[in-house]
Amino acid sequence: MLKLWQFTDTHFYQRDPMPAELPRSGQKCMAESPAILDAALAEFLAEPDCDILLLSGDLTCDGHADEHRGLLERLHKVQAAGKRILAITATHDYDQAKQERNETGLPPLEHPEGKVFREELRELYYAFGPQDAIARCEADGFSYVAQLAPGYRLLCLNDDGNGRSFCGFDENVMAWILAQIAEAQAAGEYIFGMTHHPSQPPTPLYPVVSKRDMLGNWEECTRTLANAGLRCLFTGHSHMLNIEPIVTPEGNPYWDINTSALVGYPGVFRVLELEGSLLKVSTRAIKDFQWEKGGLSAGEYFKTYFDSLLREIIESAANDIHRLSQLSGGFSVDAKTVLKNRLPITLAGKFFNKVTVGGLGTLLWCRCKIPKPARPLSVKELFLEIIRNIFAGEEHYGPDTPVGKSVLAVAHRLEPLLRKPLGKLGVTDVPAFLLSLVYDESPDDAVEIDLA
Repeated sequence: MLKLWQFTDTHFYQRDPMPAELPRSGQKCMAESPAILDAALAEFLAEPDCDILLLSGDLTCDGHADEHRGLLERLHKVQAAGKRILAITATHDYDQAKQERNETGLPPLEHPEGKVFREELRELYYAFGPQDAIARCEADGFSYVAQLAPGYRLLCLNDDGNGRSFCGFDENVMAWILAQIAEAQAAGEYIFGMTHHPSQPPTPLYPVVSKRDMLGNWEECTRTLANAGLRCLFTGHSHMLNIEPIVTPEGNPYWDINTSALVGYPGVFRVLELEGSLLKVSTRAIKDFQWEKGGLSAGEYFKTYFDSLLREIIESAANDIHRLSQLSGGFSVDAKTVLKNRLPITLAGKFFNKVTVGGLGTLLWCRCKIPKPARPLSVKELFLEIIRNIFAGEEHYGPDTPVGKSVLAVAHRLEPLLRKPLGKLGVTDVPAFLLSLVYDESPDDAVEIDLA
């Protein structure tokens, strides 16, 4: 049996010297990131019979040279201990503003704010995958194929695209990917992949509010990959825990295994076990990390940190729309979308901070359809739980639960108002869409996949 671990979105933060006031960005534990990564790497080093670690992008907080230095020092130590690391980088790992400031294409004279440029990443991380690759993609200069063990190959795919409006694979890169899949099949070996951006929505809300954070042309892309014989892709970026299975119109199964940020709630990583054609995926929580956590466990700390940001978001929705737009990036919502919809967001924020589920039912003339156990619930607290559940992959409120029934009752009342605006975003069934935000019947913590 071959065993691997996968970390994603480590968002390693470091400055030399560290600032007096440590930053906070979205739901990432930035200041804590070195301690979290150290703890996770220590667990990996102590894990028996597991010699390969996958790192699927956004390795650093924002591509600062100090971050890369601190991260690479840790990765080289792991490698020196006899473990193998296969890494890809993503858009947080370099200075994305270079093209705007250097349109001539001439080499830059200095690094803005100490950030690394994209072309430097290949050499920096060459020892962690590309050096031992059995194939490299000349079309993008970053993607490669790793031989995990006899009979198993991994597509390590960089999907930076243009780094902004499109993160995905162009025609040349896709042609190379398909050729690698065919070559593995011809050699009688199993192949699967990892990239950074999700190739399937980790929640139905994701492509509605932040389509640019999906893998470019994700529907066509995944159909092409699945039909070529690729059964699964390990992804990150969304900071959500999700396993999304699909079957293409041609009848080919495919799984997107989206993993949450290592440095954010719920604080977990993936464990992969390969035996024959069977790939078993499970999820493991970080046991602990060295930080002043106020007596909380690691899991409780991640949850408390996450909730505090959510509460700030709800309060900002009611009282400070500009602050909300600053926070929105941490949840993959575009700031312009927030500012454009400031009036309905503010009104909803003020209302949601006070109303109960029963009160909402009364306002919408559907209280009789709200189950009694759900009526006293605070809409604010329920909203916090729903968002937290989405990120943790725990959408458990089915249509027969009090909360599920309440969501459907409210959805049917609001459907005439929401049908047109949501219809423009591709939503055809408003009640089903809203229910999907609180209920996902497929488990997101574990799956077994036949790679054949």
